[in-house]
Amino acid sequence: MLSPLYLIAQPKIQLTNFATGFDLPVDIAHCDDSRLFVVERDGVIWVLDSLGNRLDTFLNIDPRVNSGQNEQGLLGLAFHPNYAENGYFFVNYTKNNGGDTRVARFSVKSNNPNEADPNSELTILEQDQPNWNHNGGCVKFGPDGYLYIGLGDGGGANDPQNYSQNKKNFLGKILRIDVNNSNASQPYVVPSDNPFVGNADYFPEIWSLGWRNPWRFSFDRLTGDMWIGDVGQNLWEEVDFEPANTPGLNYGWRCYEGTHNFNTTGCQPYNSYAAPFFDYSHSGGNGCSVTGGFIYRGSKFPDLYGCYLFSDYCSGRWWYTRRNNDGTFSTAILANLTGYEYSSYGENKDGELFVALLSSGRVQRVGELCSPFQVSGMASPGVCANAMAGEITLAATGATGTVTYSWSNGATSQNLIGLDPGIFSVEVKDGNNCIRRDTFEILELPSPVIDLTINIDTLTASFNPPNATLQWYFEGNPIPNVLGNVLVAGQTGNYSVVATSEFGCQAQASAFVLVSSTKLPDAVQRFSLSPNPAEDSILMELELKKSGAASISLEDSSQRQVYAKKVEGQKITLPIDLSNLPIGAYFLTVKMEGGSFVRKLVKK
Repeated sequence: MLSPLYLIAQPKIQLTNFATGFDLPVDIAHCDDSRLFVVERDGVIWVLDSLGNRLDTFLNIDPRVNSGQNEQGLLGLAFHPNYAENGYFFVNYTKNNGGDTRVARFSVKSNNPNEADPNSELTILEQDQPNWNHNGGCVKFGPDGYLYIGLGDGGGANDPQNYSQNKKNFLGKILRIDVNNSNASQPYVVPSDNPFVGNADYFPEIWSLGWRNPWRFSFDRLTGDMWIGDVGQNLWEEVDFEPANTPGLNYGWRCYEGTHNFNTTGCQPYNSYAAPFFDYSHSGGNGCSVTGGFIYRGSKFPDLYGCYLFSDYCSGRWWYTRRNNDGTFSTAILANLTGYEYSSYGENKDGELFVALLSSGRVQRVGELCSPFQVSGMASPGVCANAMAGEITLAATGATGTVTYSWSNGATSQNLIGLDPGIFSVEVKDGNNCIRRDTFEILELPSPVIDLTINIDTLTASFNPPNATLQWYFEGNPIPNVLGNVLVAGQTGNYSVVATSEFGCQAQASAFVLVSSTKLPDAVQRFSLSPNPAEDSILMELELKKSGAASISLEDSSQRQVYAKKVEGQKITLPIDLSNLPIGAYFLTVKMEGGSFVRKLVKK
């Protein structure tokens, strides 16, 4: 039975430089081919090949972008799902004349796939920004083909105008619009299934509300679920999970910061809002601003598969989250990489992850140290009980240093032999402290069931399964040429029969048989038992050729002695009391100096 070993220990992050020399990189995107695009805050987008080499300046709109403050600039990039056909991509930036948010569409040049046309800009949407901070900036196409836009609460501090809960304002919201047929007269339409379409109390573009500053969100390319990192105020950062096709949620800012009360004036109870699955405190230098990431769905690092990665911009701490089968979340620290400002994550066409380091101007590839270390195992599918015939063999590849094995039965060898049925767990560790754990089960194969009955001198074996094979034994030695399930005993002694199933499993039944002798020893002149069968007593008459001693014993069919007496003389008459014995067959043994013999008697 081949059994893969699944990782239970946490993954070990490994970052390697992919490309360097950027000026404040803030976003990473792909257009569904091998290239990668890096967004600089001042208004420049670079296009890279699959090895990280710069191919060209894809777009430069620096003069149009206000990047004077650290939360302003060209902030987000998303390629249309049909980019290969239409050449459209969308950006989110703060305008040079005042810092308001603009979402715009551009086109790639028809004669150069590595260069966009800066004169092709079509404004899709604009939003006044009362302050320079909390602009959001993330734009992503969802699996439904619509454009999602993240906007912060308008900045300042504490959302003084309560924009996030204002239903007729885009601030503090994630919007969802249809840009598939954008033109100057109608840059977008509102999808008919947006949650607040037809509700006059809301702007219909709103997909969700109650956000402070959803700087980065992403969609799980496998499930369509949305993961959002919402930057906190003074004390708490939060990360949220929105199941696919779950519109209209309110995430609670400014009533709550993470899972904690903030300003609950006019607010609903806490459980009326969508709560984050994780929040963390700013205290003790733990961080200042969450950078939301991606679910890893690549193929190079299986230990990361299904993990959502995110980090803190200030402290350099990384976390990973797994969503459990019951819908709960398991989140743990992945790394403490101090001294770096992780501004944004991105993925390539194949789902491999990258991260941008703002101040150092780098893009790094996200990898995992333990993924090359893989262990495969093979266990015996089943063995017979007490046969000690089971085996488990392991093979380790990609290990660093010495590999150690720790089995639940105390063994430390790579492979196990001589195993009975049971469950066996193993922990395999290499020199990097990378761990693989798994549990193998060796099943117990069914053994035959056998029952042996005795009728006078005849033994009959009843057994299951009916296709089992039988072997008869006398005093431990096989009896040849007996093929059936019935044996006629030829002499007194120990008989046994062994049944063997098609799997080789065995069962044994044994019995002691007293065989009545028809020939009397030479020392006996006459012998009789009467009446036989008897009820309460039986009379034994023994006449010897000359006076002597004899030992008389009576055993039941299970060889238990129920009567014994020593007698002496030439003509011996001995009544034997049967009144206290149960009905059944008994065997009378007479032993004397000249020999012995056995007679069967029956109490009725």
